Amino acid sequence: MAGLNKGEVRVAGTGAFYRAPSGTVCPTDSTTPWSAAFVHLGFAENGFSMKQEMKTKGIPGWQSLEELRLIVLSLIRSFNFELVQSNKSTLGLAWGGATITSNAVTLGTATIAITTGVVTTSATHNLAVGDPVQFGVMTGAAPLLAVTTYYVLSVPTATTLTLAATVGGALIATTTAGTSLSITKVTGAYVLAIPDASMIGDFVLGIDWSDGVTSQRFVIKSAQQTSLPTIKYVKDDAIRYGLEVQAMKPSDGSNSVLVYGVDTAAVTA
Repeated sequence: MAGLNKGEVRVAGTGAFYRAPSGTVCPTDSTTPWSAAFVHLGFAENGFSMKQEMKTKGIPGWQSLEELRLIVLSLIRSFNFELVQSNKSTLGLAWGGATITSNAVTLGTATIAITTGVVTTSATHNLAVGDPVQFGVMTGAAPLLAVTTYYVLSVPTATTLTLAATVGGALIATTTAGTSLSITKVTGAYVLAIPDASMIGDFVLGIDWSDGVTSQRFVIKSAQQTSLPTIKYVKDDAIRYGLEVQAMKPSDGSNSVLVYGVDTAAVTA
């Protein structure tokens, strides 16, 4: 029989929110890393809350003042959290599934040499060390990937450069030669395409929280926003994106919310 035990008091000391496209394969425990399809949504303001709302209808009896049965009409589970990091994912959610297109500067096509990783552009690139660049459709040139930001490490000539994964990081030496249909300089400029209500779809939401060695993971395979946030743009606080997401019935018939955890108190008497 359970008694007073302060060691069983839990605090969600830290955690993370993840988003992935609908249909993404989800982990089935609380320790397996999220796949690359899940995007970390960044810093959040003090955790989250889960609201459970069950609507019922009572059946009265002629001979009784008390109701005889309760029929469950609906069961709604929703999650509320506030994001404070502005990036492509948070902006998209704040605007109801908006897509963001980069207004990058095209520098021509590119060929990438084997082992040395030297990138040769078809036109003068005018890049400087530290500039961010991305490739379009690529053939070969592993481990370089399309639509991934890299940083100029060196500029041997007006049409050649080498790359690193971070500013001033290690040289990326390709294991195969390759080509890209385009190489662009990432300027930070973008266009945000705001959808109307009929275009707002579902996505996969993942939530982790931990308290020392105790952890818990929520997987919502079919998450939909129930409202769009009121966003304040003020000089004395961070821009915040308050989101409310409802768990819908997944198309595979599984539970709307899957919960995994590591906690000895949860599995012992």
